[in-house]
Amino acid sequence: MTGHAIEEVRLTAFKSFHGAVLPLAPLTVLIGRNSSGKSNALDGLEVLSRLARGDEITEAVESRRGAAGPVRGGLSGCVPHGSDRFSLGCTVTTEHGPVTLDVTVQVEPGVRIIEERLAGPTAGGIRPLLTSGEPTPLRPDIHASWHNGKPGRNPRGLFRGTRLLTAQLPLRVPGDSEGETDTVWAAEALLTALTGAFHLDPVPHLMRQYVQARDFRLRRTAENLSAAIGHISRHDPAAFARLVDLLRGLADHDIDRLVVTTSELGDVMLALDEGRLGLTPAREMSDGMLRFLAITASLLTGGAGLELGPAPDPGFAQSLTLVVEELENGLHPSQAAEVLRLVRAAATESATRVLITTHSPALLSALSGDDHRGVVVCSRDRATGTGLLTRLTELDGYASAMGAGPLGDVVTSGRLMRRDGGGQDYAEFDRLLGIG
Repeated sequence: MTGHAIEEVRLTAFKSFHGAVLPLAPLTVLIGRNSSGKSNALDGLEVLSRLARGDEITEAVESRRGAAGPVRGGLSGCVPHGSDRFSLGCTVTTEHGPVTLDVTVQVEPGVRIIEERLAGPTAGGIRPLLTSGEPTPLRPDIHASWHNGKPGRNPRGLFRGTRLLTAQLPLRVPGDSEGETDTVWAAEALLTALTGAFHLDPVPHLMRQYVQARDFRLRRTAENLSAAIGHISRHDPAAFARLVDLLRGLADHDIDRLVVTTSELGDVMLALDEGRLGLTPAREMSDGMLRFLAITASLLTGGAGLELGPAPDPGFAQSLTLVVEELENGLHPSQAAEVLRLVRAAATESATRVLITTHSPALLSALSGDDHRGVVVCSRDRATGTGLLTRLTELDGYASAMGAGPLGDVVTSGRLMRRDGGGQDYAEFDRLLGIG
């Protein structure tokens, strides 16, 4: 029961990116100016995660019937300008070595896989495990061969080109040899890691309603927050006590208890017991408090408390990669810093990986020096408009800039911009971080 982690996402040709790599640490903080491509980078991970579930590509990305909704821009929005296809890849770490996936999806004139490659550890080292051939001309199918570890040519078969080929491997490969067992193992390890990516996008107005108590696995919008917290209170008292303590630190007034009220129909709704002030139900709570509760509940319960869907293989622990955009939305700067401490604790104490975007100077200043290794700056190439992803610590001027104060101050003050010929020129550093 070993958990595996997504180490990087390759945005080979996706939306505004060409050849970019998003490295993922236990805590990854994506920063940059508005319209720099932060959301596009997150969408790359989202598309891979959806494809890993084995659904038809169109349904996975457009999600016409699913609750998650379409990836921003849908299929056509994934394609770089002037192209008819997009390419993505990722690397997943395992105890036996890295597993890599690279895939190209054609969108026009028909939606189909036109190239896919899976590689991973075998008894003989890292090897190609799945290699696609040419798509069939008249049908949305594609030939692919897989590793079996035997002398001679690898076996070859016809796969559905409208689904991720790697997701089809466990049912297509019989596992009659050590090589085939290695192939299936690597595919399932990668698929389990990708399906453990969860994009939390709390929508406060959806949380202000009664929900069925049994609907306790938190959904993307956190609309069933009351049921999720009710389940925590019944089944994990320690986590519930921790959540209440954090909530008391957030509020500017006394909170006696956090309770879950029940309607005549058996549905539930959160409420704050504020002593003499009485009960404040979820429909009267602030946006910031509801967002805080949703994020905190996710971090305290990990993947077990979220609607991740079934793992591709129950033999693998489904480690969580939690994605939250604009973590600070609806929160006071001091509260955002408290959420960051919780995020850091979750990343340190469990298998949870957290990927956030932020514009908050207070949150950036709360990052430690060690955290800076997980900060990635998103920017655009001035000449081409192509998206760029650069580790903060690799930017020119990083060391000198950090010597002048916390990161949040560097991003907002602009006091390091010395272009009068004296000292370091921080113009490019400042531009990338949105200063000035």
